[in-house]
Amino acid sequence: MKKWLITTLLVIACVFSLVACGGSSNNSASSSEVELTEEQKQQWFDSASQFVLAMNEAVATGEAEAQMDDPVYGPAFTSWQNALEDIGEVQDIVGKSLSFTKKDGTVTVTVKGSKHDADVVFTMESKDQNYAVTGITTNVEYSMKEKIQQAGMNTLLGMGTTFAVLILLALVIALFGKVVGGASNKKAASKPAQPAPVAAAPVSEEAEELADDMELVAVIAAAIAAFEGTESTDGFVVRSIRKARRK
Repeated sequence: MKKWLITTLLVIACVFSLVACGGSSNNSASSSEVELTEEQKQQWFDSASQFVLAMNEAVATGEAEAQMDDPVYGPAFTSWQNALEDIGEVQDIVGKSLSFTKKDGTVTVTVKGSKHDADVVFTMESKDQNYAVTGITTNVEYSMKEKIQQAGMNTLLGMGTTFAVLILLALVIALFGKVVGGASNKKAASKPAQPAPVAAAPVSEEAEELADDMELVAVIAAAIAAFEGTESTDGFVVRSIRKARRK
């Protein structure tokens, strides 16, 4: 049987014994928080430390691949594997903190690495007075300088990506305008040219005066014909028109 599986069974057995020892404290305590003795806390820290060592060995030897489909240990191995590059070589594991209530519990151990330290957090749920592990995550502890650098890098990447997308959109819009404009110019060039409209010849002042005189002649001829009682103006011709001078 693989070493990490044996360690897991030991952790489970330790959980059962711890719950059995802590049952009386739950009945007597008025708060929902479970009070543990120093010995019980050390048992939890030792069990969690053994599991971390077994998990590290399973990832190093490739045995963790067989458990990647497990809903609890699969994400635990993935989280640890992703953090190993920043942790470096595991040097020591020490207990950090734990807390248990009637509904859930958490155990945190600190891994001392050659590059960075990391916290491995075990989360549990209480089912029928038995605590079952529901998740295991690894959180690398970075310095403040590294956090600022990482935040600045993320900001630069985000802003750079945004500007790159905006520039790409501007180029696409400009290219689209050229394509549409070129198509419109080709369509306009394919249409036959329409002849320019001919401007009407300007009417001279002499032509306007002649037209006025002709109208006046027609009116006078009609008046004379009415005076003589004839229906036609063919019997006489108006040769000239003079303006009367009144004294």
